[in-house]
Amino acid sequence: MATSSSSSTSGVSMVEGVPEKQHQVFINFRGKELRKTFISHLVEALKYYKIKYFIDEKEARGELIESLFTRIKESDIALAVFSKGYSESEWCLDELVEIMQSVEEGKLKVIPIFFEVKVGDVKNQTGAFGDNYKNCHSNEDPVKKLAWEKALQSATVRMGLTLASCSSESDLIAKILASVKDAIALIDGGEVISPLSSSDNASSRDIKQTKPAPPWRGMEQCLEQLEAKLDFDCEETQIVGIVGMPGIGKTALAEMYFNKEKRRLFISEMFQGFRERLNNHDWVKNKLQNAQRDRQDAGNDKAKALVVLDDVTDKKQLDFLRINGEELIKKGSKILITTRDKGLLEGLVDDIYVVPGLNDQEALQLFTHHAFSDQDYPPAENFNRMSKEFVDYAGGNPRALVELGKEICGQNESRWKVRLENLPHRSNENIRRELKPHYEGLTVPQKHAFVDIACFFISEEEDYVKILLDSYDTNKSGEAARDIKDLEDKFLISISGGRIEMHNLLRTLGKEIGSSLENDLGESRLWKHLDAHTALCSTKGTNIARGIYLDTSKIKTNGISVERKAMIKMENLRYVKIFDSCCPRQCVGKVNLPEGLEFSLKEIRYLHWSKFPMEELPSDFKPENLIDLRLPYSNIKQIWKGNKVTPNLKWVDLSYSAKLTDLSALSNAKSLRRLNLEGCTKLHTLPEDMENMKSLAFLNLRGCTSLLCLPENMNLISLKTLILSDCSNFQDFQVISKNLQYLHLNGTAIKGLPPSIRSLKALIVMNLKDCEELESLPDCLDKLIALEELILSGCSKLMCFPNVEEIMENLQILLLDGTSIVELPRKLLHRGNNSVDQVDFQLKQPRINGLSLLRRLCLSRNDKIFSLESSISQLHHLKWIDLKYCENLTSLSTLPPNLQCLDAHACISLKTVASPLALLLPLTEQVSSSFIFTNCEKLEHVAKNEIICYAHNKSRLISGALNRQNKGLAFEALVATCFPGNEVPTWFSHRASGAVLEQELPRHWSESGFVGIALCAIVSFHDYEIQNNNLMVKCICEFDNVPRTSSSSFFDCNVGGLSETSDDRRTIKSTHVFIGFTSWFNIKKCQEAGLENGCIPTKASIKFDVTDGTCQAANCKVLKCGFSLVSKTDSGAWDAKGDASPMICESDNGSLDENADANPVAEEIRVVVRGYRARSNSLTGDISVLLLLISNHREGSKIAELEGRDVRILINDVKPPAFSGACRRHHRYEAIQAMLLTGTARPRRI
Repeated sequence: MATSSSSSTSGVSMVEGVPEKQHQVFINFRGKELRKTFISHLVEALKYYKIKYFIDEKEARGELIESLFTRIKESDIALAVFSKGYSESEWCLDELVEIMQSVEEGKLKVIPIFFEVKVGDVKNQTGAFGDNYKNCHSNEDPVKKLAWEKALQSATVRMGLTLASCSSESDLIAKILASVKDAIALIDGGEVISPLSSSDNASSRDIKQTKPAPPWRGMEQCLEQLEAKLDFDCEETQIVGIVGMPGIGKTALAEMYFNKEKRRLFISEMFQGFRERLNNHDWVKNKLQNAQRDRQDAGNDKAKALVVLDDVTDKKQLDFLRINGEELIKKGSKILITTRDKGLLEGLVDDIYVVPGLNDQEALQLFTHHAFSDQDYPPAENFNRMSKEFVDYAGGNPRALVELGKEICGQNESRWKVRLENLPHRSNENIRRELKPHYEGLTVPQKHAFVDIACFFISEEEDYVKILLDSYDTNKSGEAARDIKDLEDKFLISISGGRIEMHNLLRTLGKEIGSSLENDLGESRLWKHLDAHTALCSTKGTNIARGIYLDTSKIKTNGISVERKAMIKMENLRYVKIFDSCCPRQCVGKVNLPEGLEFSLKEIRYLHWSKFPMEELPSDFKPENLIDLRLPYSNIKQIWKGNKVTPNLKWVDLSYSAKLTDLSALSNAKSLRRLNLEGCTKLHTLPEDMENMKSLAFLNLRGCTSLLCLPENMNLISLKTLILSDCSNFQDFQVISKNLQYLHLNGTAIKGLPPSIRSLKALIVMNLKDCEELESLPDCLDKLIALEELILSGCSKLMCFPNVEEIMENLQILLLDGTSIVELPRKLLHRGNNSVDQVDFQLKQPRINGLSLLRRLCLSRNDKIFSLESSISQLHHLKWIDLKYCENLTSLSTLPPNLQCLDAHACISLKTVASPLALLLPLTEQVSSSFIFTNCEKLEHVAKNEIICYAHNKSRLISGALNRQNKGLAFEALVATCFPGNEVPTWFSHRASGAVLEQELPRHWSESGFVGIALCAIVSFHDYEIQNNNLMVKCICEFDNVPRTSSSSFFDCNVGGLSETSDDRRTIKSTHVFIGFTSWFNIKKCQEAGLENGCIPTKASIKFDVTDGTCQAANCKVLKCGFSLVSKTDSGAWDAKGDASPMICESDNGSLDENADANPVAEEIRVVVRGYRARSNSLTGDISVLLLLISNHREGSKIAELEGRDVRILINDVKPPAFSGACRRHHRYEAIQAMLLTGTARPRRI
């Protein structure tokens, strides 16, 4: 077997501690590329099952062929992998002759594998396989050729496996493994090996469906990523750490790398079992010294080494690298260190690779392989669903998937359900055995932190948890931060978005340890429902209880009665959490205190008691160490009586405590940071001594309907967020902090804002939505220099915008819908010192070009707007414009280039849009765009034409960005639009009635500069009211070959739709056109994944559907549909006649380029074309031909051919009269004007 490698590889591991395999498979194949892909995945699968294999990697011939024949004779099974290049190799053919001779003698079993080659081509030496055979061996000895051909025929008449019969390469590997294991089972059983049954077709239809193989492809990706971190050409020594949680595959990855690369260096050693050899520091040193001496004896005293140090658990084990590493490991060597503790590698390694978990598909594949026997595969649907739940719990951890699969294998459905229920509470024994040593290596504070997080603080903010953990010993402030960092380095927790998370496996371990009364910490966490229930209903509680966690939704009775002295002995109780996970709101609580409660808990840090039944906390409650108090939906009227010292209290949540009237208990809470009083409907005022809360940063008073005003002269110096939303009786707002950043006054009864508002220099958001009594805003609004978002929606009495004197240059979101504003002030209308006239909404246009950073603009339901000012196109940051229900809007000017959404729903007077609709600028990222014109019944045909033209050109730019960055699939239209209409534009090359379109495609269509597809659906509505505020027109696209093959490529695409964030339901009154453009990148990726041999599909089947939320849209019907391939040189537009009109642009070098962005020259041509078409129908076809001609013409060419048609025209045949403007500078534009004016030039048909 000829390859480009230089050595032989055996499946016998040279790694210390790895057992010998039992059987040997000889792999006969040809090709360097095949080795890197399919063969490498096959080899890894064989290694996983500890099946001994042999691949020859030597290029030399001569005497080595005899040793290969010996290897074949020593083998039990041969895999003959036939590919297109197989027949080029004499070596492969010689091996095949030897293989088939052994098969005939009954000494060997052969499994033919046909990889991207037909069985008949191998058997008869035809096709590409036959061409290679004839070209390479035409002068070969006829006797030898006869032997080869006989061997090929003999191999192909046996039942084999083909890639074409499998859904993917991984599926083929699974079937190969099944056949190999079956053969091994026969050998173990002592049965005589007989040749596979004969067949003329190597189909796998008679082979039963087998379990999927483990996810080798995912491991291969990890290997590639690891390889990128080590450069064997680098002359410097490189040390790379491989890290990750237990069971994630660190050792397996290191072993894969070692086996692949060990022959590249003179010395290669893999040291396993470091954890067990902690005190044997000389182990590695002695082995490396011996290896060095061997090389020195061979005359090479500068040998580089590949060294793998596996499962390092202590820095002492790496001392030899610091002390005498240069003596043991020469410069240029490569060292891999696997460890569960990233902190051990600090200051030592050059790079670190974190092993990722398996993705969902790989994880399900691995679990299924171990959870189901061959007889039980494939699993029934109910087992399939439960399998996914096991996979979710395992979180991509390979070891856990294997162990859980083995544990549940062969069990009935009820056993599966029971195991799923107790997964979060009981660890698998083998998984626990794997994880427990990791916990045991922690310090005592780290153990407490780990268990507390597992039991109480999953998904809590990191800073919050640090404060709680630090509170145990005030003399060691900051130690919690170090403990959390250590836990993260050891992969026992993770920090995501500033919150602490923990893998399910580790959380289960932590809760098991925490609940044990005999754990090594001497304290227990009562998180099991039965334990917590028992402790609260008796007086047997002990001082070893550290926390109580009770979910009252698990109480099956009407409730429980807590003993008055249930907590009296729990002197070390730090955490109490009593809540209802199913009904957190105002339903009746299930925990009763009929005799009150003695609650003298001095150590309490965290008290969360939802629906607390008493009107105040017990008088003996000692909050000196209390940090977090949460009593939502409680019955309290006041927190406690009298003044209590609360030096550490930082968070208080009394939300929806409907009886709360008194907050005086918090007078001394000087450390308080957050206070949540939302829904406290009887709270009339705030205490004046709240000013003592110098640390308060967040105050939520939403829905406090009895609150009338805030205390005067209060100054909460740290307050950043103030929420007074829906305080419906609140009338008088006063500034209580000059440092406010977020102010929410929406839904209040205020009539105005005080002049002191000018002091809010840090204010970012001011929300005044639905302040229906608001009549005016102060002129000092421009003094809010940091303001980015101003929401005035629904302020129906607000007649004018304040007369600001300064430009509000940071304002990004301005929402004016539902107001009575008719004009904007002069200083808001321009930038710099260029003066402009005062502009009136009602008479002219709203000018807003002074808002240079504006991102969102809402002008909906404003009947004073007739058009938008043209300078809006200069707002390059503007992403979203809402013009819904602007019933007097008649025209749109050119829109900004980065606009993502224009919603002009129900603009019933809108007739025209600008040309172009929006500026086009180069894109650097994929940003989908949507342009909605539903119920715009007066929209003119020319306007629709411009909308479609712009959508197409924008989609090409996005598609280009998508391809440049090689980003993932985007299964929604890159650009989508909708407007009233009942016809598919005629430029759609494929059209059909109904919701389904099937069309054969031209050969090699994907090789013709194709960038995407255009999709169109005509949908009938008839006053349809959108029910779920998310109407979508979707399609399923299938690309296949004719005749139909065994595999196809599918993808879903959202063609377009409407999504409403408010409670208003839209109604669509008539039939509408939905058009979406999607990228070729989507189709290409699906094709690569789904179509065999990368064949270009020749048939497209598309089905359109309309959904409303997650449901089928009722009373909506797709009447017609369309599909068109869009190439780089297409720019379809829909004019008044519905004809195709390519758009031409001039590139920098003067050539005509339809990929270029729109420019004045192109625009001038388009205007002229539309004008002449409107006056002369007879010119339409000729103009289309000539425009196509010009677009395909290049310098130095006198003749341009039109898309393969027999139509040619000489440029010189067209008379060049004068042309105005920039077009005059290019002779090819003269041809356009000549045809338009004279109509004399005609295509010559050859």
